[in-house]
Amino acid sequence: SETISWQYGAYAPDCAGCHAGRFKQDAHKKTESPTTIFYTVAELKNCAGACHLYTNNTFTTIKTTRNSKHRSTDGGF
Repeated sequence: SETISWQYGAYAPDCAGCHAGRFKQDAHKKTESPTTIFYTVAELKNCAGACHLYTNNTFTTIKTTRNSKHRSTDGGF
């Protein structure tokens, strides 16, 4: 069996367990109206496409869907 050393153990076993230090908040807007709110590493820790831009801060209507932006197989990791 293989043992993995998680650089960011709080996010293990998700993608952020290794990649949290590369997270760029400015690229992950949750809403721009009435104010800009950004996603956190914890919200996007598994890179599974939950990064949507909502129309406002009620988070009830998705303005833009960004599914599958990050994949472990795309070479970006």
